[in-house]
Amino acid sequence: MPMSKLDRFIAAVKLKVPDMVPVSPLIHDRFAYKMLKRIGWEAAFELHQQIGSIHFRGPLGVGVVSHLPEGYEYRQEVVETDGVRHVIEDTLVTPEGTIRGKVVRGFNPRDPTISTRIEPLVKKREDWTIFKSYYEEWVDSAEGPEYREMERAARIMGDEGVPSTGLSCIFAHLGEARTMGKILVDIHRWPDTILDVCKTMQKVVDKYVESFLASPSPILYYDICWATGADLSTSLFDIFVKPDISRVAELVKEGKDKYFGFYTLGRIRRHLPTMVSTGAHFIETFEQNQGDITLREAKEKYGNKICLMGNFDSVILAFGSVHDSEREALRCLNEGMEGGGYVMVTGDEVPVDAKIENLHAMVQTVEKYGKYR
Repeated sequence: MPMSKLDRFIAAVKLKVPDMVPVSPLIHDRFAYKMLKRIGWEAAFELHQQIGSIHFRGPLGVGVVSHLPEGYEYRQEVVETDGVRHVIEDTLVTPEGTIRGKVVRGFNPRDPTISTRIEPLVKKREDWTIFKSYYEEWVDSAEGPEYREMERAARIMGDEGVPSTGLSCIFAHLGEARTMGKILVDIHRWPDTILDVCKTMQKVVDKYVESFLASPSPILYYDICWATGADLSTSLFDIFVKPDISRVAELVKEGKDKYFGFYTLGRIRRHLPTMVSTGAHFIETFEQNQGDITLREAKEKYGNKICLMGNFDSVILAFGSVHDSEREALRCLNEGMEGGGYVMVTGDEVPVDAKIENLHAMVQTVEKYGKYR
């Protein structure tokens, strides 16, 4: 009897050999909106159902109940709009001061779900003190996990999807507040200040991991793509990222039937030994265009230690043919499937211009050639 999609996925994550390679192109809000004019995990799940793949890494997460005292507030409000385009001001208020930034969404009518920060929330060194103060109070005010939407997702998906929890790493939180270019400057200019903020943000991450452990979600993917995409040196990665991912690993290992891994982009070769050493269950995505290690080499070096997810070229989904998609799926199977512990995942998010027939070809090729027995 064939395995369920969920059992097949979990088997691969556990370095077992399922009946067939699991297939999970990364469908997020951009492609979901194009196809269904809706966003969110339900839209992504619906598309996976249409394609025949398994939902994983869709827009889904857990929360934390926290009631801040008077004098502390975080709010977002639209301050400018022009049709689809919206400029949103985010304001963080503490007794120590107030900081503001701006994000613009919908600036591309063909791809209205994307956004970018046009004004950093943190603009100078003193702003990090305000930022830290807010999150220290948030941690102290945290009352417990909140995962009602995860329960609903688990109920709806059943064995057809992975109700996975997505969390962003500390480096991503700081980069989002400061912008990537400026946070890279800050870690060189004010390392002690940034490390101090990191200690506070680790407490924030702890609370979300606790929510994951309490929820019915079996898998946590920890998004460290801001850190790997920044092409940090090994020494900087060890200082600003390793303590974070090691701590998350330590917490998840306390859970029963819980699994976790890292979502990465860019040049990850130098950081793979550190990631594997945490005891993570999987690493994705081994992208082709910006990466520096092939799926085949990663399989040879780490395939007996960790499940590999990747590295189907997303660009082919948009600009290639059905034949190109079939050929790419065969390449991935040839490099990654031997011995189990492999999930075919796109090397990055499914692009907005992806062709549905190419996604069908990806799945159908695995159904034909990706069986273990």
